[in-house]
Amino acid sequence: MSETTEKLTALFAKERKKYSTPCFVYSVSQFERNYRELKAVLGTQLIYSMKSNSCLDLIVRCGHVFEDGIEIASIGELNSLASGDGPRYINNPSADRNFIRAAIASKCTLVVDNLAQLSLIAEFVGKRPIKPIMLRLNHETLAEFSPQSARIKPNHFGMDWQDTKKALEMCQASDIQVAGFHVFKGSQSFPACAMDTVAASQKIIEAFEEILGYPISKVNLGGGFDAQWREYDFDFEQYRSVLNELPKHIQVLHESGRGIAASAGYYLTQIRYVKSVNEQHYAICDGGMAQNFLLAKTETPFRRYETPIIISDNTAEAAPDKLEIPQESSCLLVGTSCNKDDVIGAVKSYVPQPGDLALFENCGAYNANYTVSPFLTLPPAQAYLVE
Repeated sequence: MSETTEKLTALFAKERKKYSTPCFVYSVSQFERNYRELKAVLGTQLIYSMKSNSCLDLIVRCGHVFEDGIEIASIGELNSLASGDGPRYINNPSADRNFIRAAIASKCTLVVDNLAQLSLIAEFVGKRPIKPIMLRLNHETLAEFSPQSARIKPNHFGMDWQDTKKALEMCQASDIQVAGFHVFKGSQSFPACAMDTVAASQKIIEAFEEILGYPISKVNLGGGFDAQWREYDFDFEQYRSVLNELPKHIQVLHESGRGIAASAGYYLTQIRYVKSVNEQHYAICDGGMAQNFLLAKTETPFRRYETPIIISDNTAEAAPDKLEIPQESSCLLVGTSCNKDDVIGAVKSYVPQPGDLALFENCGAYNANYTVSPFLTLPPAQAYLVE
């Protein structure tokens, strides 16, 4: 249990009535520490990916650390940061004319996903000032420049090399300045792909500059960090040394959402009832997959549920003794959505009691955002900030 988790557990045990469950709780200090420490080990600029956690109060509170910029993936996110300072990068493969117009008006840097988007941008040339753009490359493009690149699952993001060359020619013809390129290998892919990505990027920089006839200035090498990036078996010192071999005029960027936000966020729900069906014990909570879809593990073939920290309700009168169950058995924590898949956690060897709190760690990234809540008109989870 981390120091932050210990402090929060004590806080909830002492001041439980101040928190309306279900809720997400974000540690401001942990959020800022994750950002600064990840940036330090990379030795480059670091962009925060807002889609991982778009809690505006948290972003505003921590805005001073995002000096390198924020990546925005929707017009809703852009509108919420309309008055914000600092660099902003727009990156969405489905960005339409309205989104692109708003991004240009807001002086954002556009990361172009496809040729059709580039054609839309060209329509604004001469009408509005456009910041130099970045072209998003599909990760399979790396293999054309570095055959030993680690193979990962194909995806639809960015352009292959043939379309990239067409995009560069279109930029020349339309007088659109190119700042550089963006390439992302996928979630949690950093340790396996980092070195190969730099090797390929060196050659891609040369190819870009040869076609354009002028030097580019930025390369975004993406992210792919998980909550436990500090525990990687990866030589960050060697990585920084390899990055130093890139041309001196190139500003290297990385981006992260999960690596910054995940361990700074917690999900808290209260147990309402306990029951047993054919010797399987259940704890029915006031929040479940409708507020935190990822905990239900429905997208994982083999579900391994998270084990929350149980904070006993010491205020309950005549609280029953803890019911112990066989070590190999577990009590499943379920939510309120009337869905058989609404299982969000498991506790081994004993059954929590009504009134107890269940605290889940590493819920700061995507857990609040990547959740479908309209079903049954269930209320969304509250959000609280703590220092």
